[in-house]
Amino acid sequence: MRRLQILMGAALVVAVLAPQSRAVVRRTPPPLLWQRTAVSGYLGKGLPVGEFADERPGFGNEKDGAIDWAVEIEHFVGHTASLGFSYANTEYQDKTLGDSLKTKVQTASGFIRVVVPTATAIRPYLRFGMGGVQVEFLDPVSRDKSEWEFSIQAGGGLLWLPSRWLGLSAQALYYHGNTDNSVVSATPDQTVVVGFNVEYWAFSGGVSLFFP
Repeated sequence: MRRLQILMGAALVVAVLAPQSRAVVRRTPPPLLWQRTAVSGYLGKGLPVGEFADERPGFGNEKDGAIDWAVEIEHFVGHTASLGFSYANTEYQDKTLGDSLKTKVQTASGFIRVVVPTATAIRPYLRFGMGGVQVEFLDPVSRDKSEWEFSIQAGGGLLWLPSRWLGLSAQALYYHGNTDNSVVSATPDQTVVVGFNVEYWAFSGGVSLFFP
């Protein structure tokens, strides 16, 4: 009996002094982009090309360096792909008349963006969109708007995610608007149309806020 008591006491001491086992819990970090919504703003410069920059009579004759801005909202429907909506606005000055004649271009587009996964916080992406474009001619006494026409945008950039909720971007987008022969005004005696397609590159930087 004495021996049994000694053995039971020893077993109790060993049980108390033995290290307690702890369950190992591994938590997978939530997807960085999937099922998240981003609101973005972009600001940059525009470079007219093609008919939009052509100096021949009846064409755009637009200067380089217009201020281009855009606001966007997108939702990542896949781990690296999003669907979104973009509104962009820019005003170009005439090469000959300067700010006495400006051409305002506004576009409203749906787009898809595909982000390329990398092992770093900086990720390249490609994007493509389509929607509508409107041209407005501005001078000191008048504002003449064209009809809305079909437009596309395409390009890419780099997305840097310094934190889960903040993104910084640098991108280049090509815009093309099918505005040639778009009606600006019409009377029984005369129809005024846009004589060129809108074509330009927008080089911009952006800030994105991600939710949730």
